[in-house]
Amino acid sequence: MLKRPILARCFAATAATLIWTSVATAQTLTAEQAVQLALENAENRVFAEAPAEAAQGAVISAETWRNPVLSVDREGEDGFGGDGSETSVSIERDFDFSGRRTLEIRSAQAELLAARNAGRITLAELRAETLTAFYAVLAAEAEQAAVTALSDQLSALEDATRRRVDAGDASRLELERVRQETLRLPALTAEARLAVHAARDALFVATGADLVTTANPVGDLLPETVSAEALSSLDGSARLSVLEAEVAAAEAREDAASRIAPEVTLGVGVRHIEGMGEETSVLMSASVPLPLFDRNRGEQHARAADARLAEARLRRERRRLEAEAALLARRSLALHETAESYEAEALTSARELRRIALVSYSAGEIGALEAIDAMRAAFEAERQAISLKHRMREAEIALHALLAETE
Repeated sequence: MLKRPILARCFAATAATLIWTSVATAQTLTAEQAVQLALENAENRVFAEAPAEAAQGAVISAETWRNPVLSVDREGEDGFGGDGSETSVSIERDFDFSGRRTLEIRSAQAELLAARNAGRITLAELRAETLTAFYAVLAAEAEQAAVTALSDQLSALEDATRRRVDAGDASRLELERVRQETLRLPALTAEARLAVHAARDALFVATGADLVTTANPVGDLLPETVSAEALSSLDGSARLSVLEAEVAAAEAREDAASRIAPEVTLGVGVRHIEGMGEETSVLMSASVPLPLFDRNRGEQHARAADARLAEARLRRERRRLEAEAALLARRSLALHETAESYEAEALTSARELRRIALVSYSAGEIGALEAIDAMRAAFEAERQAISLKHRMREAEIALHALLAETE
C-alpha cells in the first residue's frame, strides 16, 4: 500500500517536531534541517503522494470484478396478477476469456509505478527548491556582510580623510571623492537587505515553516569535493523509470486492444409459471457479441500509436538526461575548481591589496583615491567569490534533482 503505516507516520511527525524544536531552540538552521522541514510539510507530502494514491485507486478498480445484473421479468394473459402469468428471475455477468482484463490490470499497475516514481521526482525537486533557497540565503547574507564591511571601511576612511583635511595633509577634493563613495552605500545596503528577505521568503515557501524566516542558516556555500562520475550516473533514475513504466502501460493497452474476442455474458435464473399447469424451471443463458463489422481496428491503431510515442519519449529523455547530466557535472567541477582557485589567489590578493592600501594611506604614502580603488577591488572580489560558490552549489543541486533515484 502507498499510505505509510501509523507507526511510520508517528515517527515522521516526531522527527519533524524534534527538528522544529532543535532549530527553534538553537536559532540555527542547517541545509538538511531545512530539507526535512520541507519534506515533512503536510501540503508538500500531498503533492508527492496524491498522484500515486489516485493510481492505486485505478489498480483497485481494474482488479475488482464487475457487478452482476439482476433481471426480473413477469408477464400474464390477464394482467400481472391473472392466471397464466409467468415470472423469470435471473442473474447475468460478463466474463472476459480473452485475457483483456489481466492486461488492463497490468497497465494500471505500470501507471501506479510511474506515479510512485513521479512522486519521488516531486520530492527531489522539493529538496532542490529548498536547498536552492537555503544557499541563496547564505549567499545573500555573505554579500550583505561584505557590504557592511565596505561601509565600515569607507566610513573610517572618510573620518581619516576629514582629519587629514583639517591637518592640511589632504585636499577637499579627496574628501568629497570619499563622500561620493559613502553616499552610494545606502543603496547597496538596501539592495543586499532585500536580497536576504527574498531568499528567506523563498525558503519559507519551500518549507512552510515560519522559523526559517528568523533562524540563522549555517553551512558552506562551497562543498569540499565534487565527484563528476558519481553525479552524472543515470543508474536508478526515477525520471527514466517513469517513462519505462509508461511504455509498459502503453504496451499492455496495445495488447489488450488487439484481443478482439468479445466478452461473454452468462446468466442463470429461475422461471415460474402460474395457472393450471404451474411449473418451475431453471434458466441458463449466454450471449456473445459478434465482431462482424467492428473489429476494434480504431482502438488498436490508437493504442499502437500511443506505445510508439511512449517508446520515443523514453529514448529521447534518456539522451536528454545523459547530455544535461554530463553538462551539469562538468559545470559543477569547473565552478568548484574556479571558486577554489579564485579564493586562494584573486581574493587573497585583493584582500592583501586592501590591507596594504589602508596601511599606506594611514602613513600618508598614498591618497584617498588609491585607497578607495583598493577597497572597491576587494569588495568586488568578495562578491565574485560568493557568486562562484553560489553558482557551483546551484549546479550541484540541479544535478541531484535531475538524477533523482527510484529509492
